[in-house]
Amino acid sequence: MAALLALAILAVPALAQDGGTISFPTANATVTGTVTVNGSATHPTFRKWQADLMLDGDPSRATFLALGETPIAAGGELFTWDTTRYPNGDHILRLRVVHSNLNYDETFVPVTIANAGAPAPDEKPAPTDDEAKPDPAAEEKPAAEPTPVVFRTDAPADGKRWIAIDISDQSLTAWQGDVPIFQTTVSTGKPGYRTLPGTFAVYRKYEETRMRGADYDTPDVPWTMYYDGGFAIHGAYWHNNFGTPVSHGCVNLRVPEAKALFEWADVGTEVVVTQ
Repeated sequence: MAALLALAILAVPALAQDGGTISFPTANATVTGTVTVNGSATHPTFRKWQADLMLDGDPSRATFLALGETPIAAGGELFTWDTTRYPNGDHILRLRVVHSNLNYDETFVPVTIANAGAPAPDEKPAPTDDEAKPDPAAEEKPAAEPTPVVFRTDAPADGKRWIAIDISDQSLTAWQGDVPIFQTTVSTGKPGYRTLPGTFAVYRKYEETRMRGADYDTPDVPWTMYYDGGFAIHGAYWHNNFGTPVSHGCVNLRVPEAKALFEWADVGTEVVVTQ
């Protein structure tokens, strides 16, 4: 009886690990250089896991770090993180484990990036005489620092480049070989303007183009890659509803992300759209 009780007690932590955990780095750790992030990502109806860095702890400035489509047992290696590609300061690591029904569990670990030679967030170079003169207009509203668009660099150089678009969870993933080097939320077609599933290829690219339809005429659509007739992946400067289907069938990205993807993908890059 005692042995059975001991076994039952030992089983509890394993059940509690369903979802995501980050065991290293630990909460409030200071990290530098390249770090191996360890933890777990499991669930009975596991679909995928994704890690992001919330700059300054701000969810609206979350930037993609890594994702995986295979569960990770407790204490396993999640990904290798080059912290030098991100600003020094206090940030939050977020690990999201997505279930098959698209619900998800989240784990948050605050960390401090402190790489030598990189300025701290509040450091500013000493002003010259001209710069020391106050500019009232500039002081009214300082420009917000854009969220960096970072592609992983550990993919095989000769790995096949292809783009996966998942309509069900409004996501786009850029793959190089078997490494997901970039992932973000997108906006696909709204009701009545379906984004069609299938396997396609980029056949034409424009840094800017004009798009017209029955109820829209949009100039200067940035970083556009047509992959199937009039369907394209492009930047959208006119809305910030990413994660919600609002387009006329195209795949909308934030403009900086669209630019980075445009520069990474060539004509002929495969585009796989799934429902």
